Amino acid sequence: MGELIDNISSIISKLYLSIEDKGYDILIKISDITQDMFLNSPLNIIYNDKYREYVELLVWAISFGFIVFYLIKLLLYVYCEINIENMYYFIIKSILIIILSINSYYVCEKVIYFNELFTNIVSQIFEDISGTKISYDYIKDERNTLQEIFDFDDKINIEGILDAAIAMFVVNMIIFHSIRYVLIILNVIISPIAFLMLLSPQTSYLFAIWVKMLLYSLLIQIFNKFILFIIIISKDNKDVFCIVLLGALFIMYKANKEIGAFLYAKNK
Repeated sequence: MGELIDNISSIISKLYLSIEDKGYDILIKISDITQDMFLNSPLNIIYNDKYREYVELLVWAISFGFIVFYLIKLLLYVYCEINIENMYYFIIKSILIIILSINSYYVCEKVIYFNELFTNIVSQIFEDISGTKISYDYIKDERNTLQEIFDFDDKINIEGILDAAIAMFVVNMIIFHSIRYVLIILNVIISPIAFLMLLSPQTSYLFAIWVKMLLYSLLIQIFNKFILFIIIISKDNKDVFCIVLLGALFIMYKANKEIGAFLYAKNK
């Protein structure tokens, strides 16, 4: 039995070390969304003149459909009383929304820039307080501290349990942030259509869903900074450090995992 436990522990340790080599680098690279993502594929396509021509053509085509729909409602209003927007209000609103739709990539770029700026400000404040860089690298660097804390007990392989917990956390966070990264790209690409949904009260809720998905996907990185900060400021108290570390990692994992479920539930 003891040999089986040792073999399992050895496999877990090798798994952790393999994740340690590349996993943290991948996690750090994709966890913070920055304005630089617009310079890389696939988002760099938005700077292609031909692509932008097609986007503008699509914006005008969809806008024309909404305008025709409004005119039909306006004709029906003559014969039967139905709820309809004021014509002058609709014209002004349509002009503004079409302008926003055509320039939606610029709007998204600035939203991501301000989110990056706010994230950097929060990180800098936390770094000034703790004296340590707020990064997932800290979890990797503190593995030795965890070994020292549990070195007193040779009967239970706590080190293997901790390695397994941290390895699972890193893998799950890489998967989540990969999905999040793709969702942000998707939200940016469909942003012209999302803005156009404001042209009609019947479709405006789709724009609200789009905004919610984009903002939640961006702001989760600031929440993760808070959790990492809590882990770092607990490092001097070895009696509670392990409890705080595992608890904080679990909270971060659950919070990131539930974002998708939360958005799905709200959007049904």
